[in-house]
Amino acid sequence: MIRLALVGCGRNAAALAAAAAASDLCELRVAADIDPKAASDLARAADARAHVGDLESLLESDAGDVQAVIVNTPNDSHSDIALAAIAADRHVLVEKPLALSADAADEVRRQADRAGVRLMVAHTLRFMPANVQVHRALAAGELGKPGMLRSHRWLRRFPGPPGGWKHNPARSGGLYVHEAVHEIDQALWLISERPTHVHAQAQPDLLQIHLGFESGAMALCGVATGLPLGSGYYSLALIGSLGAAYADDHHNVQLVFRGERPQVVVTDQRASGVRAQLDEFARAITEGREPSVSGADAVAALRIAEAAAASSASGQTAHLTETGYVLA
Repeated sequence: MIRLALVGCGRNAAALAAAAAASDLCELRVAADIDPKAASDLARAADARAHVGDLESLLESDAGDVQAVIVNTPNDSHSDIALAAIAADRHVLVEKPLALSADAADEVRRQADRAGVRLMVAHTLRFMPANVQVHRALAAGELGKPGMLRSHRWLRRFPGPPGGWKHNPARSGGLYVHEAVHEIDQALWLISERPTHVHAQAQPDLLQIHLGFESGAMALCGVATGLPLGSGYYSLALIGSLGAAYADDHHNVQLVFRGERPQVVVTDQRASGVRAQLDEFARAITEGREPSVSGADAVAALRIAEAAAASSASGQTAHLTETGYVLA
């Protein structure tokens, strides 16, 4: 069992703790946060030890009880905490984005490589059950060569004035880095190419990113934040040379017939995805191999997110050159 410390007991923490509790490969030993109540509440619910303070003090106080660290803090602290964990020779699973810039993320990747520790980034769309099936169909050749990928995510709009780190681009990285990096990584995963050109347009509550690939494939990724208060929504459609696939969350509602009146069964795709992601992290550590979502993957997605943001700001298309993306 891989012994985990969860640093950051806010967003996603309950889902991560539940995934660890359900896993046969890892266990949550420590819940750490600078907020004593957040740490103690999660530790109590997860039957773990609470730690109040930073990662360095945690590892100094009980270094032998933690093999790997999950970084679940605000975006602007991801790279610093990951580097501290790597310096302490701990494996790291970092909530996306790995850093606020591709260059900073690449430094984390380099340090992990030098230290010989496993670095994984939480691009959870790769682990959603429906998306996994689309990827398997592609890998098996059932859909042929990817031609057109369309993905879109509608996010909740919270009432009242914006507040908190997510609404501050200096801390979150803005909509491209905080949200669209998910769709970008998914496009790279499914199409298995680096786009040769990137074009993006944005409005205050909507962005659209077009990725063009040398093979002729294209991806159109959208993120909207104007959904009224309520549940978010996600969809994906992929058209290949031999077939097509569609996936969405729709809360994964299943209509079940058992000989009586039909019943609706609601399953939690996200919970399954978080569990699969955590198990992949644990397996990579146990097997001494690179995780399926590596630091290099995270850097690649951030490079394209930065190109998309530059395209949107300038109205130009970013073209891939030997030195990176250039606007023209």
